[in-house]
Amino acid sequence: MDGSSLFRHFENKAAILHAAIDVFETSLSESFPDTEPSWDSLRTFFVRRLALVRARPEVVHLAFNQHLLVVSGEAEHAERVRAVVARSVSFIRSCLEHAQAAGVISSAIPAAAQVWVVAGMLRGAALGSMDPKPTPDEAWQWLASTLRQKPLT
Repeated sequence: MDGSSLFRHFENKAAILHAAIDVFETSLSESFPDTEPSWDSLRTFFVRRLALVRARPEVVHLAFNQHLLVVSGEAEHAERVRAVVARSVSFIRSCLEHAQAAGVISSAIPAAAQVWVVAGMLRGAALGSMDPKPTPDEAWQWLASTLRQKPLT
């Protein structure tokens, strides 16, 4: 599709970005489990989210490309993307805190720091150059093993 055909469907660049963010929000919302935060719901979230970003890598690019949002000149777009990302981070953190409280993973490392591990594994498993790429279930097993390890003292 060339640029001119896009403008037959959208009024301007801001409208294109708005539609892209609508798809972004919907796609990411659908990957959330319908359960309360827990170790099991973190697994469901991780596997679903990894499958989503592999099928639609533009989701990751939009989430981490603040330049695109700033260039659009629409603060609303940037805020919508930040809110979706913040919801994901909050959910991951809540799941990790529940897992720590249940003794599934160590609480020696703060859940806020463990969020970086989860987010990094998602991004790396989705966009990394490992060949063949691990399945979402394999990537989850690696992540779960990492989070369950006792920290060095």
